[in-house]
Amino acid sequence: MKHIFVLAFVLMLGNLMQAQENGKPLIDQLPDTSLFSSYHHIESNGSLPYRLYRSEKADTKTEALPLVIFLHGAGERGNDNCMQLKHCINYFLEDTVTSRYPFLLMVPQCSNDRRWVSTDWSLSEHTMDSVPTIELSCVMTVVDSLINCGAVDASRVYLAGISMGGFGVWDALQRWPEKFAAAIAICGGGDPAYAHAMKNIPVYIFHGMRDETVMPLRSMQMYNALKDVGNEEAVLVTYPELGHVCWNEAFSTPGLFEWLFGKRNTLNVR
Repeated sequence: MKHIFVLAFVLMLGNLMQAQENGKPLIDQLPDTSLFSSYHHIESNGSLPYRLYRSEKADTKTEALPLVIFLHGAGERGNDNCMQLKHCINYFLEDTVTSRYPFLLMVPQCSNDRRWVSTDWSLSEHTMDSVPTIELSCVMTVVDSLINCGAVDASRVYLAGISMGGFGVWDALQRWPEKFAAAIAICGGGDPAYAHAMKNIPVYIFHGMRDETVMPLRSMQMYNALKDVGNEEAVLVTYPELGHVCWNEAFSTPGLFEWLFGKRNTLNVR
């Protein structure tokens, strides 16, 4: 019995150390949901639950704030307005970020049977639909309302997403390039035919080269397409030893938040 207890303790300690490596919080556990205001946007043809977070630094600001939109992956779909906070959100809540940058963080949730983009993620390519999904359209409606009421700085709207959300990032950039100052696209894919629309958008692209869910080719296609149209601010980072789950490494990239919040969309200055 003693040996069983010791083994269990060692396993627990090992898991805890792995979860807190580099001094980070439990990165794949839900954050304190009380830090987030809960909302539900409803339209005639659809609805969208979402959460809003206001950074510590933002509490000292009265003017319009930068906005980060985070699009979750397939595993966090639902209608609890909670599970979408599971992955990556804790990085935004670190003291080094919240005490330095004033921002709002919007985290919408896609329902169980829906996708940010209507495509098969395993394909080597897809063509952008003529209209966005209801869920992605609702996201943009909420963003516009936040801008129109003066809560958000239209020149500093940022977009980030993982997996299914990575596809959502590319789709939104293709459809509404004038809306975004910069984006982070992790293990997703888009339609290279619309690279010209994103010529002036800084995009940080991440993908694990052993990804068996979304082909690494998808990120490489988008990066190459952006470079072909003259985008000088697209960055591609690949991880030779990682598979689909590469977002923790991506969000641990030194200087990533400084890069993100340092971008401004000159087309949307008001």
